Amino acid sequence: MNAPIEERAHALFSPSSAYTWISCKASTAAQLGQPDDSSEYADDGTASHDVMRWCLENKTDAATYAGRIITINGREFEVDEDRIEYVQMYVDGVRDRIKAYELTGATVTMFVEQRLSIEHITGEKGAKGTSDTVLIAVWPDGRAEICVIDLKYGRGVEVIAERNYQAMIYAEAARNEHADFYDFTNVRIVIHQPRVNPTPSEWEISPADLQQWIAETAKPAAEQGMLYVESVDFVPLVIGDFNPGEKQCRFCKAKAVCPALAQHVEQTIGADFEVVAGNADDPEKIAALLDVDLLDNDRLGLIYESLDLIDSWAKAVRGRIEHELLAGNAVPGTKLVQGRRGARQWTSTEEAESTLKAMRLKQDEMYNFKLISPTQADKLLSKESPRRWKKLEALIVQRDGSPSVAPESDKRPAIVMQPVADDFEAVDPNGRLASMAEVTAIVNASIAEAVTEDGEDLC
Repeated sequence: MNAPIEERAHALFSPSSAYTWISCKASTAAQLGQPDDSSEYADDGTASHDVMRWCLENKTDAATYAGRIITINGREFEVDEDRIEYVQMYVDGVRDRIKAYELTGATVTMFVEQRLSIEHITGEKGAKGTSDTVLIAVWPDGRAEICVIDLKYGRGVEVIAERNYQAMIYAEAARNEHADFYDFTNVRIVIHQPRVNPTPSEWEISPADLQQWIAETAKPAAEQGMLYVESVDFVPLVIGDFNPGEKQCRFCKAKAVCPALAQHVEQTIGADFEVVAGNADDPEKIAALLDVDLLDNDRLGLIYESLDLIDSWAKAVRGRIEHELLAGNAVPGTKLVQGRRGARQWTSTEEAESTLKAMRLKQDEMYNFKLISPTQADKLLSKESPRRWKKLEALIVQRDGSPSVAPESDKRPAIVMQPVADDFEAVDPNGRLASMAEVTAIVNASIAEAVTEDGEDLC
C-alpha cells in the first residue's frame, strides 16, 4: 500500500537551514540555482516523520503501519522493524511528556506538524516552517509552557537542544503563533534522535531571552542574507562574503562549488600533503617528498578539527560531478561507467512461490523463518507479561561499541589506551632499551625454545 505524500515547500531562509544562513550570510545567495536533489537520507527521515504523524494524530502505534510502503521523491521506504522501533521511541516520549504535564495539574494541547509563520523572523514574505510536535501546557494559576519536540531520524552526528538554531526559530514561531491566547513563562526545546541516543536532549529558555536572540542574531542574519540574494545579479560574491565551517556547510547546496570552502580545505591540508601521483618516474621529486617532516600529533589534531568538513566537501564535489555527467555535461578527467549490478530478485514473488510449490518443495526449503528480535519481544511482553519478559531479558546481551575517535568536546568519557610501544619495551643488562628488531628476535627465540624435538608446538 502506498501512502500519499504532499508537496513540502521550503522557505528561502528555512529553520532547517538556520545554522547555514546565520553563520554564513552569503550562503543563501550562493545556493540559488544550485541542484536541489533530495538525498536518500533526507527522504528516509521524511518517511519516518510521516509514520510519527500518523501515530500521534490517530492515537496509534508505529507497529500499526508495519509493512507499509511510503514513497518520497520516487524512492520507496518500508515501515520495517527498525523504523517501527525508533519512531515508537519518539511517539512514546511525546505521550510520556503529556502525562507528566498532566500529573502536575496542567492541561495540555498538542499540535502535530504545525505550519508556523516565520515571516516576522526572516522578513521573507509568506515564509513558513513545520514543527514536528508542539505542546502547550497550562496550569490552573495561569502559567503556561510551550514545548517544541523535534524528531531527528539521522544516525550520524548527534544533535543537541541547547542553542539549536533550528529549534529556537521553531520555538519562537510557535510562541508567536499562540501568544494571543497564552501567557508563556517558559519555553522548552526537546530534540529526540532515537537512532543515536534513546534519551532526548532538552533545554529551557525564557521567552524574553529567546526573543532577544531572535532580534540580535537570527533577524539581522536573515536581513543581511536577503541583501546578498537581492544583489547577487548585480554584485558578484567574493570569498570574504563566506564563512566556511563544518556545521554551516553540512547541508549547503553550494558547498561543492564554494570557492571559500575549497580555499579552506587547501589551507588546512595543502601545506602538509604533496601530490605523489605522476611523480613516480622523477627521482628528484620523490627525493624531495621524502625530505619533508612527517606530521606530528599536534598537527594531526589540528587537521582532525576539519576532517568532517573536508569529508563532506569531498562527497559534495563527487555528487556535483555525477550530477553534471548525468545531465550530459562533460567534466574533464571523469566519465560515467556502469556500476555494480544489483542483487537478484523475483519479478513476481507470488508467481515464484506458486512455481516452487508446484515443485513440491518443503516449507523449510521454501521459506526462511526468523526468530523475533529482543526489541520485538520487549514490546510484546514487557508490559503485558513482565514475569515472562524477565526470563527472556536474562538471555539478551548487547556488545559494547568499538573505540572511535571523537573531539574533546564529546560528552562520552575518554578510553585510556596503553601506547603499543610500552608493551614491547625490553631492557638489556646494561639498562639500554632494546630496539623493536631486538624485541622481535627475543620473541622468536622464545617460541623456538617452546618447540619439542619432534616438532610439536607447545605454545
